[in-house]
Amino acid sequence: MKTFALLGATALITSTASAAFTNLSVTVVQNVVYAPSTLDCPPNGPTTGPRNVYSIYANFTVSNDRILSVFDYWNVSGTMNALHNDNAFGDIDTDGDGYADIFGMTGSWSPTLSNAAGTTTDSFVVIGTPGPAALDPGLTYPYFSAGIANGSGWHDSTPSSQNLAGTTLKIKVLQIARLAAGETAYTGRFNVGYAAFGTTTPLFGVGQFTIPAPGAIALLGFAGLIARRRRN
Repeated sequence: MKTFALLGATALITSTASAAFTNLSVTVVQNVVYAPSTLDCPPNGPTTGPRNVYSIYANFTVSNDRILSVFDYWNVSGTMNALHNDNAFGDIDTDGDGYADIFGMTGSWSPTLSNAAGTTTDSFVVIGTPGPAALDPGLTYPYFSAGIANGSGWHDSTPSSQNLAGTTLKIKVLQIARLAAGETAYTGRFNVGYAAFGTTTPLFGVGQFTIPAPGAIALLGFAGLIARRRRN
């Protein structure tokens, strides 16, 4: 199992020159072992096998900046292919022919259900980890499949300590678990609502993140290996 920080997260567009949201960043833990549970259906379906788990962070410049919301999510390119441990709604018949055509690929984006099913291998949205997130309709059944509907968002109506940038100057807002085998590149974009701690004045920014094709991740790991060898 390997962990990498992925480069190339986009720059932001903000409402003011002094805004403290800077960009989005992505890290990945590769080849996480996933053990199917009784919540998965079928137990040996497409949710099984090693997973690559991606964490998307909103980055800030001040430790007491607090995030309020993520909104106007947009699937820029590729397919998200997010996996859900909880499979909250069972198998789904999307075309109405009387036969299920999505197996184990659906589930809830709720952090409560995801946390119960195991945060290390699940897909979920958060406002700080493991902070709560209220979901817009585009993230609830039946409006989602294996991704996030365009225009969707999530927020925390009671911001507290988990919403602060803190010493790391970043706040986790999304986790995407995907099968390690057969991955493809994906890019998403969304707006971020935030405020300075102790103020009620909302500020806004937009960022974009990319999950690269598997070869790019492999090259990142190879580059790290070469760097270590050079230091030896």
